[in-house]
Amino acid sequence: MRELVGQQTRSIDLVLQPNIKTIYVDGGFSRNKIFMRLLAEAYPKMKVYAASVTQASALGAALVIHEDWNLKPIKKDLIKLISYSS
Repeated sequence: MRELVGQQTRSIDLVLQPNIKTIYVDGGFSRNKIFMRLLAEAYPKMKVYAASVTQASALGAALVIHEDWNLKPIKKDLIKLISYSS
């Protein structure tokens, strides 16, 4: 698991900008508590969250075009977050 987190941190570090303060993890690894705790330890100054989003790709597409097809406001509870930051 440490090796996987090491690979992930190397990837994150390639795109990380100074103004980014929060990391959201979605998908299978967001449910792996060991992975999430190790990732949070690797970024102690950042907020690290496991995000649970049902049908994330479809939701993202719908949100992009929301204002063009739906007059209702976007619900606030579309994403469930679990904090792993210390």
